[in-house]
Amino acid sequence: MDENTFECPNCGATVYPEMSRCPRCGWNMYPEDDEQQTASQEPAAPAWGSTLGGLITGWLITAGVALLLNFLLARFEPGETISAAGRVVLIITGPLGALAGGYVGEGVARRYPLLLGALVGLLALPILALFATHWVAVTASFLLSPAALLGGVLTILGGAGGSWLNARFTQDTGWQEKWRVRGWEDLLYQDLLRRVRFNGSAADRLIEYERQLSPDAPRYKLIQNAIERWERDNR
Repeated sequence: MDENTFECPNCGATVYPEMSRCPRCGWNMYPEDDEQQTASQEPAAPAWGSTLGGLITGWLITAGVALLLNFLLARFEPGETISAAGRVVLIITGPLGALAGGYVGEGVARRYPLLLGALVGLLALPILALFATHWVAVTASFLLSPAALLGGVLTILGGAGGSWLNARFTQDTGWQEKWRVRGWEDLLYQDLLRRVRFNGSAADRLIEYERQLSPDAPRYKLIQNAIERWERDNR
């Protein structure tokens, strides 16, 4: 027993200053501590973050697919006049791009599939209009033309359809949840280290004690409990 340790008054086990409870018997080293542990909820990442990411990703993919199809069309039909087949391709560039964009965007957001896909298609309409006019000023007559209106409606429906397909047929592997939990776990561990003056062994002992109390709890929950217990014990 050195000056950096002391004995548990209940069982005589060696206790380090950073430990709020005895690692052997669980004795509270601070009598004023309230033994009632308050339940805490699992922190959740802001819903708007993944939704915004899904919208941006879907929009970029929609614009990218449409741009590629327009480049291909311009390569095979470089003249000012476009054949009937070329007009059909021009109309379906938006819906095809939105279908892909809505599918991938829903994979990122994992919420509101039909609404998110429709928004992907809607937000892509201005850039699609620029592609269709070859970056010439978009006129009201073009926007109100039957072909443009049909392409716009199909683009919105394509985005909604793509996101619906992802939500309906793609199995969630849980990678987003694992990434979110792992990121939160790292932040919590850094907070715990800061409280024990970056003593890694002390932090690990506190976590291990919480594991003894809750063997089935995930690691991030154990760290969170250790932080809460440390705060109560060091008031």
